[in-house]
Amino acid sequence: MIIRPRHFYARRTKKFRYELTLRKELTDGDVRQLVKDSLNLISRTQRQLNLPIMPNLPTTTIRLKQGNFKAMYINNPRGKNYSMDFGSFQPPADIYLDKRLPSCDHPMDMPDFADTLTVYSAVHEIIHADDHAGGDQLLLATCNHILESHVDKLERSLQIIINEGGDCVIKDYDDLASLWAIQYVDMVTHYRGYVVLRHMNYPKIDQIWSKLSNDYFPPNLLTCIEASRGSDYVFSLFTERMGDYCLIEALDEYNRMKEREAQSYMV
Repeated sequence: MIIRPRHFYARRTKKFRYELTLRKELTDGDVRQLVKDSLNLISRTQRQLNLPIMPNLPTTTIRLKQGNFKAMYINNPRGKNYSMDFGSFQPPADIYLDKRLPSCDHPMDMPDFADTLTVYSAVHEIIHADDHAGGDQLLLATCNHILESHVDKLERSLQIIINEGGDCVIKDYDDLASLWAIQYVDMVTHYRGYVVLRHMNYPKIDQIWSKLSNDYFPPNLLTCIEASRGSDYVFSLFTERMGDYCLIEALDEYNRMKEREAQSYMV
């Protein structure tokens, strides 16, 4: 029994998918093929939508040709069947995916879900690799922004952490700002990956996206903002407004949108 990743273009949808007809765990070769095909998928989407999904695409493609690709046990499914932690990027060019991705739909038995999440996981890690190829500019700019513009929130949050005994991990403002910046970059990465698979009409992608709403800072915030302001505006948040926007601004903007909607309903 083997899993046979098959890259094909349908006449109408013009997308590729991995056909998980037999549920064997991923191999290193499967991961390598996933990365190769996902790079093509991102390239096509970026060209067709004219959005900066991966600004460093040529450099990233060259780097990943020399990368290491492994199938490993990453996700712990106990009590959380739909955790999205199925991949890992290790600089400069290593990508790991969870061996059990072909069976991530258990116990619901939704092959399309597993198929789409497999590609989604590969796309997500490739976008992380692209950020690294660009010098992690978004991460660094966001961290500096938090330290400069949100000292009051850092102070309050750090005091809570200290009171709860968590200062052995988060020791100061720099640690906390770095954590928030990482969370923001991951939220942005999820959104960019979602845009790719949504454009290619992958089945169950909205169901996968809804599962991410369980996160403390759900990337769904960005699709809510997109629904009101458009995708060009959302992409401008991490391009033109890089270093001027983070989780805090995203939450504030989302809350203002909900307040306006509530007021319109009341009227």
